[in-house]
Amino acid sequence: MKKAVAIVFVLAFIPAAAFAQWSVNFNYGWLDNASPEWKVFDHNSKPFSIWGNGWQAGGGVEYRKKSGLSVGGSCCYQSFSTEPSGKFEKYVSESDGWSGEASWQVPVEAYARLFRPRSLLQTNLKLGLGVMVSHVGRLMVTTTGVEYSEGSGQWTSIVNGTGETLYRPFGEISAGIKIPITARLGITVDYGYLSTFDRMVQELPFQLGMNIKW
Repeated sequence: MKKAVAIVFVLAFIPAAAFAQWSVNFNYGWLDNASPEWKVFDHNSKPFSIWGNGWQAGGGVEYRKKSGLSVGGSCCYQSFSTEPSGKFEKYVSESDGWSGEASWQVPVEAYARLFRPRSLLQTNLKLGLGVMVSHVGRLMVTTTGVEYSEGSGQWTSIVNGTGETLYRPFGEISAGIKIPITARLGITVDYGYLSTFDRMVQELPFQLGMNIKW
Protein backbone atom coordinates (compact mmCIF):
# COMPACT_ATOMS: atom_id res chain seq x y z
CA MET A 1 0.00 0.00 0.00
CA LYS A 2 2.80 2.39 0.91
CA LYS A 3 4.56 1.65 -2.39
CA ALA A 4 1.36 2.38 -4.31
CA VAL A 5 0.94 5.72 -2.51
CA ALA A 6 4.57 6.61 -3.23
CA ILE A 7 4.18 5.79 -6.91
CA VAL A 8 1.02 7.91 -7.17
CA PHE A 9 2.79 10.81 -5.44
CA VAL A 10 5.79 10.63 -7.79
CA LEU A 11 3.58 10.40 -10.88
CA ALA A 12 1.60 13.43 -9.70
CA PHE A 13 4.70 15.43 -8.76
CA ILE A 14 6.67 14.95 -11.99
CA PRO A 15 4.16 16.70 -14.28
CA ALA A 16 3.73 19.54 -11.78
CA ALA A 17 7.49 20.04 -11.56
CA ALA A 18 7.78 20.02 -15.33
CA PHE A 19 5.37 22.95 -15.60
CA ALA A 20 6.83 24.99 -12.73
CA GLN A 21 10.19 26.56 -12.03
CA TRP A 22 11.99 28.34 -9.22
CA SER A 23 14.10 31.42 -9.77
CA VAL A 24 15.94 34.09 -7.81
CA ASN A 25 16.18 37.76 -8.64
CA PHE A 26 18.71 40.39 -7.62
CA ASN A 27 17.97 44.02 -8.38
CA TYR A 28 19.12 47.59 -7.98
CA GLY A 29 16.84 50.54 -8.50
CA TRP A 30 16.01 54.22 -8.40
CA LEU A 31 13.16 55.56 -6.24
CA ASP A 32 11.26 58.56 -7.53
CA ASN A 33 9.56 60.18 -4.54
CA ALA A 34 5.86 60.57 -5.42
CA SER A 35 4.63 61.78 -2.03
CA PRO A 36 2.39 64.90 -2.02
CA GLU A 37 4.08 68.22 -1.38
CA TRP A 38 4.54 68.94 2.31
CA LYS A 39 2.60 71.85 3.77
CA VAL A 40 4.38 73.09 6.86
CA PHE A 41 1.34 74.65 8.53
CA ASP A 42 -1.01 71.72 7.84
CA HIS A 43 -0.70 69.24 10.72
CA ASN A 44 -2.28 66.51 8.54
CA SER A 45 0.22 66.97 5.72
CA LYS A 46 2.83 64.21 5.30
CA PRO A 47 6.42 65.52 5.08
CA PHE A 48 8.10 62.63 3.20
CA SER A 49 8.29 64.54 -0.11
CA ILE A 50 11.12 66.78 1.14
CA TRP A 51 13.49 63.78 1.33
CA GLY A 52 13.60 63.70 -2.46
CA ASN A 53 14.57 60.62 -4.43
CA GLY A 54 16.44 57.54 -3.21
CA TRP A 55 17.83 54.18 -4.24
CA GLN A 56 17.25 50.54 -3.34
CA ALA A 57 18.97 47.15 -3.58
CA GLY A 58 17.46 43.75 -2.88
CA GLY A 59 16.34 40.38 -4.13
CA GLY A 60 13.69 37.70 -3.98
CA VAL A 61 12.54 34.18 -4.79
CA GLU A 62 9.81 33.30 -7.30
CA TYR A 63 7.84 30.16 -8.16
CA ARG A 64 6.69 30.25 -11.77
CA LYS A 65 4.25 28.09 -13.73
CA LYS A 66 4.02 27.84 -17.50
CA SER A 67 0.35 28.79 -17.23
CA GLY A 68 1.38 32.45 -16.97
CA LEU A 69 1.19 32.91 -13.19
CA SER A 70 3.97 33.14 -10.63
CA VAL A 71 4.11 33.91 -6.92
CA GLY A 72 7.05 35.09 -4.90
CA GLY A 73 8.54 37.11 -2.10
CA SER A 74 11.09 39.90 -2.02
CA CYS A 75 13.00 42.13 0.35
CA CYS A 76 15.15 45.20 -0.22
CA TYR A 77 16.86 48.10 1.49
CA GLN A 78 15.82 51.63 0.51
CA SER A 79 17.83 54.73 1.32
CA PHE A 80 16.82 58.38 1.26
CA SER A 81 20.11 59.89 2.36
CA THR A 82 19.20 63.54 1.85
CA GLU A 83 19.18 65.59 5.04
CA PRO A 84 16.49 68.12 4.10
CA SER A 85 16.61 71.74 5.16
CA GLY A 86 14.89 74.95 4.17
CA LYS A 87 13.55 78.29 5.25
CA PHE A 88 10.78 80.66 4.20
CA GLU A 89 9.02 83.74 5.48
CA LYS A 90 5.73 83.07 7.24
CA TYR A 91 4.84 86.68 8.02
CA VAL A 92 6.79 89.94 7.83
CA SER A 93 8.00 89.46 11.38
CA GLU A 94 8.15 85.66 11.48
CA SER A 95 10.01 82.95 9.57
CA ASP A 96 10.14 79.17 9.63
CA GLY A 97 13.11 76.93 9.03
CA TRP A 98 13.37 73.17 9.06
CA SER A 99 16.09 70.55 9.09
CA GLY A 100 15.90 66.77 9.03
CA GLU A 101 17.84 63.53 9.23
CA ALA A 102 18.24 60.83 6.58
CA SER A 103 15.49 58.20 6.13
CA TRP A 104 15.58 54.49 5.28
CA GLN A 105 13.17 51.59 4.75
CA VAL A 106 13.17 47.78 4.49
CA PRO A 107 10.08 46.55 2.59
CA VAL A 108 9.20 42.82 2.74
CA GLU A 109 6.62 41.78 0.16
CA ALA A 110 4.59 38.81 -1.13
CA TYR A 111 3.31 39.12 -4.69
CA ALA A 112 1.61 37.50 -7.64
CA ARG A 113 2.80 38.10 -11.19
CA LEU A 114 0.94 37.58 -14.46
CA PHE A 115 3.18 37.11 -17.50
CA ARG A 116 3.08 36.12 -21.15
CA PRO A 117 5.05 32.85 -21.23
CA ARG A 118 5.51 32.70 -25.00
CA SER A 119 6.45 36.34 -25.63
CA LEU A 120 10.08 37.13 -26.38
CA LEU A 121 10.37 39.82 -23.71
CA GLN A 122 7.94 38.13 -21.27
CA THR A 123 5.96 41.25 -20.37
CA ASN A 124 4.37 41.01 -16.93
CA LEU A 125 2.14 42.69 -14.36
CA LYS A 126 2.88 42.36 -10.64
CA LEU A 127 0.59 42.97 -7.65
CA GLY A 128 2.07 42.88 -4.16
CA LEU A 129 1.30 43.44 -0.48
CA GLY A 130 3.76 43.72 2.35
CA VAL A 131 5.08 45.46 5.43
CA MET A 132 8.09 47.76 5.60
CA VAL A 133 10.27 48.74 8.51
CA SER A 134 10.19 52.49 7.91
CA HIS A 135 12.41 55.07 9.56
CA VAL A 136 11.47 58.64 8.67
CA GLY A 137 14.28 60.85 9.91
CA ARG A 138 13.54 63.39 12.63
CA LEU A 139 12.32 66.67 11.14
CA MET A 140 12.51 69.79 13.28
CA VAL A 141 10.78 73.08 12.54
CA THR A 142 12.11 76.26 14.13
CA THR A 143 9.98 79.41 14.19
CA THR A 144 11.61 82.75 14.83
CA GLY A 145 9.57 85.95 15.29
CA VAL A 146 8.42 88.80 17.48
CA GLU A 147 4.68 88.28 17.46
CA TYR A 148 4.36 86.35 20.72
CA SER A 149 6.82 88.17 22.93
CA GLU A 150 8.43 91.51 23.52
CA GLY A 151 11.46 91.18 21.32
CA SER A 152 12.45 88.18 19.26
CA GLY A 153 11.47 84.65 20.20
CA GLN A 154 12.25 81.18 18.91
CA TRP A 155 10.28 77.92 19.11
CA THR A 156 11.38 74.47 17.96
CA SER A 157 9.14 71.46 17.44
CA ILE A 158 9.41 67.96 15.94
CA VAL A 159 7.02 67.18 13.09
CA ASN A 160 4.55 64.39 13.92
CA GLY A 161 5.44 61.01 12.42
CA THR A 162 9.17 61.75 12.11
CA GLY A 163 12.09 60.49 14.17
CA GLU A 164 10.37 57.11 14.56
CA THR A 165 10.85 53.58 13.23
CA LEU A 166 7.47 52.02 12.44
CA TYR A 167 5.98 49.01 10.65
CA ARG A 168 3.96 50.33 7.72
CA PRO A 169 1.75 48.03 5.58
CA PHE A 170 1.93 48.86 1.87
CA GLY A 171 0.67 47.85 -1.56
CA GLU A 172 2.51 47.85 -4.88
CA ILE A 173 1.67 47.48 -8.56
CA SER A 174 4.26 47.31 -11.33
CA ALA A 175 4.78 46.34 -14.95
CA GLY A 176 7.95 44.93 -16.44
CA ILE A 177 9.77 42.87 -19.01
CA LYS A 178 12.29 40.06 -18.88
CA ILE A 179 15.01 39.88 -21.54
CA PRO A 180 16.43 36.32 -21.85
CA ILE A 181 20.21 36.06 -22.11
CA THR A 182 20.54 32.28 -21.77
CA ALA A 183 18.13 29.46 -20.91
CA ARG A 184 18.60 30.20 -17.19
CA LEU A 185 19.66 33.83 -17.08
CA GLY A 186 17.64 36.92 -17.88
CA ILE A 187 17.67 40.69 -17.35
CA THR A 188 14.55 42.22 -15.76
CA VAL A 189 13.24 45.78 -15.94
CA ASP A 190 10.32 46.88 -13.72
CA TYR A 191 8.57 50.18 -13.07
CA GLY A 192 5.75 50.62 -10.58
CA TYR A 193 3.94 52.50 -7.84
CA LEU A 194 4.21 51.80 -4.09
CA SER A 195 2.23 53.41 -1.29
CA THR A 196 1.98 52.73 2.43
CA PHE A 197 -1.57 52.43 3.76
CA ASP A 198 -1.13 55.59 5.85
CA ARG A 199 0.12 57.39 2.67
CA MET A 200 3.24 58.60 4.44
CA VAL A 201 5.48 56.99 1.80
CA GLN A 202 4.58 57.08 -1.90
CA GLU A 203 7.19 56.24 -4.51
CA LEU A 204 7.76 55.12 -8.11
CA PRO A 205 10.42 52.38 -8.07
CA PHE A 206 12.43 51.71 -11.25
CA GLN A 207 14.38 48.44 -10.97
CA LEU A 208 17.00 46.72 -13.10
CA GLY A 209 17.64 43.12 -12.10
CA MET A 210 19.10 39.72 -12.90
CA ASN A 211 16.88 36.62 -12.86
CA ILE A 212 18.44 33.17 -12.44
CA LYS A 213 16.40 29.97 -12.87
CA TRP A 214 17.16 26.61 -11.36
